[in-house]
Amino acid sequence: MAAERLTAEAVQKEFRRPILADRFPRLPLLLGRLLRLWHRSCRFTLLGTRYEEEVLSRGPAVLYACWHFAYPAVIYHFRDRNGMLMVSRSRDGEWIARVLEHMGFRSARGSPGKGGGTALRRMIGHIKEGYPGGIIADGSQGPPLVAQKGILVLARHTGVPLVPVSMAARPCWRFPSWDRTVLVKPFGHVALAFGPPIRVAPNASSEDLEGVRRTLQERLRELTHQCEEALSR
Repeated sequence: MAAERLTAEAVQKEFRRPILADRFPRLPLLLGRLLRLWHRSCRFTLLGTRYEEEVLSRGPAVLYACWHFAYPAVIYHFRDRNGMLMVSRSRDGEWIARVLEHMGFRSARGSPGKGGGTALRRMIGHIKEGYPGGIIADGSQGPPLVAQKGILVLARHTGVPLVPVSMAARPCWRFPSWDRTVLVKPFGHVALAFGPPIRVAPNASSEDLEGVRRTLQERLRELTHQCEEALSR
């Protein structure tokens, strides 16, 4: 009983503790500006842009999928498009959502098991209104470089094409996180690659989704390799 009371008190204390963005309300704005300036100093090489142009020629509603490790450069590239991203309901997710707001994004708060259904419905509505959206292919907790089915469900319900995108950077730092997040060094070189769009039929079965999941996973891995090759030339 004592241990249970201790655990409950710890949880209550955690939720009473102000999050970083509340203690420093200007921090998200500063981080957003830093992210812009940081990547503006870098050179970007875009590969496979014809695939994105093909999709955008039919309208702005599109879904993008990338690996979790690529999100700093990808967020910068897709800034100011009124796109919507799924962000977890965790305390860290709150300040991440605020940073994204200053990058020109909107956030649907949720993750598998914690508001994921609500977040998906919000994203479906946003995309059907004619705006882009995106989800990290390997989720918020991994395993890394293993595509999950969440974005495929989103593509099935919205009927819009799914464009895979990946990146590589040189020189860069790789954080000791589960996803090995890549952050290009100032004045570095970023390669960003788009792949052929993937469509998910509205009546796709669970087996069909598994096949598309494998296709998305393979394409993202191929795009990452293409970006690494482009930087080595």
